[in-house]
Amino acid sequence: ESFPVKLIVTGDDFGYCPRRNQGIVDCFLAGAVSNVSLLVNGSAAADAAELARRYNIPIGLHANLSEGSPVCEVLKTNSSLLNQDGFFHGKMGFRTALSKGLLNMSEVGEKGALEQIFTKNLDICNRNDREVLSRQ
Repeated sequence: ESFPVKLIVTGDDFGYCPRRNQGIVDCFLAGAVSNVSLLVNGSAAADAAELARRYNIPIGLHANLSEGSPVCEVLKTNSSLLNQDGFFHGKMGFRTALSKGLLNMSEVGEKGALEQIFTKNLDICNRNDREVLSRQ
């Protein structure tokens, strides 16, 4: 018995910047992308959400605690997840800090970081999506 196979291709980091947003929209309109993951702390997140609404692009959350600045106000002060400049450590910096035992991962739950990212995603998208995409 054979089962139909459906390939889902996600346009990652939607909201990172206007140029990336447009490229992802172009790919969606050409049929190369199935959905997108919204980077809520990206500089063009609100624009990305508007583009998703305009073109009916299925949108999920890209939960990001490794790059950029936090959307969680509590994390913006005295968090091991941030560097001295108030930004997340970056992919490699995060891995290095984690391997050295410098990160307090309980801050993610205790300070409500993921919950606030999720809430901001819902606010920006003006939707009740419950899909979360994360890989790091």
